[in-house]
Amino acid sequence: MLAALGHRGPDARGEYRDPEARLFLGATRLSIVDLTAAGVQPIFNEERSLILVCNGEIYNAPILREELRQRSHRFHSMTDIEVIVHLYEEMGERCVEKLEGMFAFVIWDNRKKSLFAARDRLGIKPLYYYHAGGVFAFASELKALMKLPFIKRELDLKAADLYFALEYVPAPFSIYQGVSKLMPGSFLVHTHDGLREHSYWNLENIKSDQPCPTFAQAGERLEELLKGAVKDHLVADVPVGVLLSGGLDSSALAAFAARNFPGKCRTFSIGFEEESFDESRYARQVARFLGTHHHHDVYTLDHFLKDFSLVTQHLDEPLGDLSVFPTHFLSRFVRQHVKTALSGEGGDELFMGYPTYPAHKFLETFKRMSPGLLTRVSAFLAGSLPVSAEYFSLGFKARQFLRAEGVWDHPSARHLRWMGAFTEAEKSGLYSSNFKARTGAFGFKEYSSGLVEKSRNDAVLKKIQYMDIYGYLTDDLLVKADRASMAASLELRVPFLDRKLMEFAWSLPAEYIFQKKLFRSVVGKYLPRVTTQRKKKGFAIPFTRWLQDKRVQPLVDELFDEGFIKKQGLFEPLYVKQMLVEHKGLKKDHRKKLGTYIMFQAWFKKEKAGL
Repeated sequence: MLAALGHRGPDARGEYRDPEARLFLGATRLSIVDLTAAGVQPIFNEERSLILVCNGEIYNAPILREELRQRSHRFHSMTDIEVIVHLYEEMGERCVEKLEGMFAFVIWDNRKKSLFAARDRLGIKPLYYYHAGGVFAFASELKALMKLPFIKRELDLKAADLYFALEYVPAPFSIYQGVSKLMPGSFLVHTHDGLREHSYWNLENIKSDQPCPTFAQAGERLEELLKGAVKDHLVADVPVGVLLSGGLDSSALAAFAARNFPGKCRTFSIGFEEESFDESRYARQVARFLGTHHHHDVYTLDHFLKDFSLVTQHLDEPLGDLSVFPTHFLSRFVRQHVKTALSGEGGDELFMGYPTYPAHKFLETFKRMSPGLLTRVSAFLAGSLPVSAEYFSLGFKARQFLRAEGVWDHPSARHLRWMGAFTEAEKSGLYSSNFKARTGAFGFKEYSSGLVEKSRNDAVLKKIQYMDIYGYLTDDLLVKADRASMAASLELRVPFLDRKLMEFAWSLPAEYIFQKKLFRSVVGKYLPRVTTQRKKKGFAIPFTRWLQDKRVQPLVDELFDEGFIKKQGLFEPLYVKQMLVEHKGLKKDHRKKLGTYIMFQAWFKKEKAGL
């Protein structure tokens, strides 16, 4: 298991065994804070009655360390995570409430013979676990758990059904039966009496007794929080860089980071040969403006093909977000220069930056119009605009708009259709009769209803924001960032997910944060005007164009082979073939569906090979 996690911690490895308690704890280490042998895990308290293993960083460790020392706790190292074991000694389960950072950790309490496991507030760091037959096992990645011979490698069809709707497998599901993900902002306690899980933090539970600030007051507070979050995330005993796409979020991080560097801040970007996907000129523009030491490389189809097998193997689960490939390429590139870097995940969710928000606002504003008229308008646009290989073309947006047909009065269902891959009707065409019969009663509708019900806010845009944070962000973007970066032994830090910053942004009225209005006003004085005014451009690969290239044909032949699909027994070969032919011929835009299908099949083939 430890060998399987070597990429996450190539610097050191430690373990603890207690045969009497039938206990084994192990950890691999990527040394970021306290590079000495004293920081090697497991970490103990003074009496060695508590044993800790942890993946992550605790940004308020210096403050906690001083508080704990005043309460007579003695520290063995200067590593940030040692504060966890002493804090647990003081507060028990409530220790998680005082931790600021990203973490997944487990503590064995030898006095109580109990195990305590916790995950950070938004699940930046992963934790999988298995609990059956008197055994509890956990790991940061599935590949480690699957080394245990008693865990069966059986596909969870309900999880697979959710995957084809969402492009990712949402927590608490995993792609394997019997293996779960600990939910973000949750902890569990395992004793001889069984397993107990508890949620300790959720944005919907955040209450403020302060009056709503004015726009100017909110800007002042936001600027203060942004500066503090970036400063905290720069603390390390190794060099820290910044991933700079040239977009607003990463540029803001680079601007605040550059102000905290004694020398030149290092920034990193990659570009594409295809112009509509390439933002590198904007990244260089920001780097020149800020005076950073900028590093740049170009990601090509050859890189995609070369790394396809490696990246899909590191994922462990299917993930339809194809930007995981350039993210891994960028991580490897960055790792040649620094060991940890800041990344902009969370900015679009906290400040309503996605183009779906104006679309929702439009539909809610004009909801008194006839739904039939809206359907006919969007159908006309989708039918009259050509299919394009370019990034986020007008035709693609019109067709995604049309996917919400029939759910104009249900914003949550509309949103999940816009953001997802296969609709229920499309899944019915894709799935074999055997697959459809075995998915069971629980499926996408139940999952989406459960997610929506957790958001108690009646305002449509705030409900959509909640769904983005607790769906797309936690189970797609953060998973992609973690697996892609840790596969390269690079630690990514996400300052936008600082607790105080998140809670403040969540408390603000939608009109303040809609399309990053407040955020733009705050960071505008630190960045070029062209950066703050430019429209959002996401991070994606030129999938449609690459699919036309003959170099991709061997991969297509392998994953779309009719004989393989029939033997697999999950999908209808004719539906799959039609999807590919229509897309390659630019008759229909199936890019999201094809990416989701390809990544599932790539995972499936690795799974059958036992990798």
